[in-house]
Amino acid sequence: MSSSVIFNQVTKKYKMYNKSSEKLLDILVPDKFGENFYALQNVSFTAEEGDVIGIIGVNGAGKSTLSNLITGVIPPTSGEIEIKGQSSLIAIASGLNNNLTGRENIELKCLMLGFSKKEINELMPEIIDFADIGKFIDQPVKSYSSGMKSRLGFAISVNIDPDILVIDEALSVGDQTFADKCLDKMNEFKAKGKTIFFISHSIGQVKKFCQKALWLEAGEVRAYGTIQEIIPQYEKFLKEFKAMSKEDQKNFKKIVLEKRSKLREQEKQTDEQLEPVPRKSRTSREKKGTWRGIIKGSLIALVLLGFAFGGFAYFKDSNLFASTKKTVEPTVSSSETETKETEPVETAVQQETLPDIRYVTVNSANIRSNPDLNSSAVGVTKLGQSYKTTEVEQDASGTEWINISDDDSSEAWVSGNVLASIEEVLIDEEIAEKIDELIGFSPSLNEAIPMIGLPKGEEEVFNFTEYIYVEDVVNGFTINVSDSSKSAVINEIGRPHLEHGNTLFYYGSEFDFIFTITSDGFIDTLTVKRR
Repeated sequence: MSSSVIFNQVTKKYKMYNKSSEKLLDILVPDKFGENFYALQNVSFTAEEGDVIGIIGVNGAGKSTLSNLITGVIPPTSGEIEIKGQSSLIAIASGLNNNLTGRENIELKCLMLGFSKKEINELMPEIIDFADIGKFIDQPVKSYSSGMKSRLGFAISVNIDPDILVIDEALSVGDQTFADKCLDKMNEFKAKGKTIFFISHSIGQVKKFCQKALWLEAGEVRAYGTIQEIIPQYEKFLKEFKAMSKEDQKNFKKIVLEKRSKLREQEKQTDEQLEPVPRKSRTSREKKGTWRGIIKGSLIALVLLGFAFGGFAYFKDSNLFASTKKTVEPTVSSSETETKETEPVETAVQQETLPDIRYVTVNSANIRSNPDLNSSAVGVTKLGQSYKTTEVEQDASGTEWINISDDDSSEAWVSGNVLASIEEVLIDEEIAEKIDELIGFSPSLNEAIPMIGLPKGEEEVFNFTEYIYVEDVVNGFTINVSDSSKSAVINEIGRPHLEHGNTLFYYGSEFDFIFTITSDGFIDTLTVKRR
């Protein structure tokens, strides 16, 4: 049996910056700005043809990074990767264009893989039948639920018959019938001798389907072997972790975070003694080189800046910037608060496809019975609260008032002076995936978000999780995280829609994601609420 995937001392490093200007400075003066984050370190393993390998580990262990390396989505920072054959990644919405229909996405992905028009027309009916999403196949993917996206992505990938299949949490959404259908298809692949990597938090599915397990912890391989060898060890670890006190879990996660910010270099070992592994801290700004090197780097930076300013002056005089438009960020001014600017959020859905959503930018503001400052107060709204605008009116002074009434409630109005519009919002599935990858807590958002909407008493009980109820229905939850850092969150997700004190607010198309930060810069809690 020959090898199909070989990883040899593979490391993947990312840079984290506290602000965007550090990215430019890091280019001008390398290794002086930003913090290193090692998503994977010194990963080595070999997969044989016909192997079905379960990739296990807590959230943030590096599973999705590994899947992206196997399928060539991202390159390694160091080490060697050998892939024999065509690989295909199946993840929620992976490779799908939100603005195209399902049918158009099938054609686009097949064209990118080298299929002819004739071959695509032959494959199309099989893919559509397997996806089984009905008339939605001709609707834009941005209107799909996460389960429908997973169905379409899985249907495309399995019907193009790859040599290596990587399934990243694609069966964590959708109904059990479809999951069983996918498992049957993967059993066909197993019978053909194809290599399959199966990433899942469901230990039951891993036991049922896989022959081997690769256990990742803090970006490193903790164990690799048969299911019978590895799964009992992993289950014991999970049991011990969940039995820890909140303080012990917090300390454990700090140790894990420290590992991810250091390069764990291995030295030669003798048979008689295991030499200590030298570790070089990368968590703070590094003081590398001599004063001569620093001066040299500074001179190079000054020269580059000189060229940059000279080029800008030339193009400005040439009127090449005449058509450049200046974008002004929205500001909020009110007698009840200070002026507040908001910043755009990257990787977002354009507001034109969503309702007019506005959020409160002050610590508190009155909700009034009529669109008038002199009308009676019927409630109070707090910082970060979001509203879908149903009606806008102006009073005699020209102040805008926003109607936030529910269909079955009495009139409720909030002054537009204490609200700001969200011009762009994040895609719920994408922000949840990024948070799960970044923060190693239990439960994962893939496990917790499906509890929203369930009647009180039917939701699953998770450790360190408190549910939020509206009329005895789960409307959200708060998880005690005590992990990761504020800068890591901003680097991964983008600038928040609203930042106030120790709180970061991100808004998705359906859910609000709210982080609170501890005094030492760690994420304390994450709250997810249905808007």
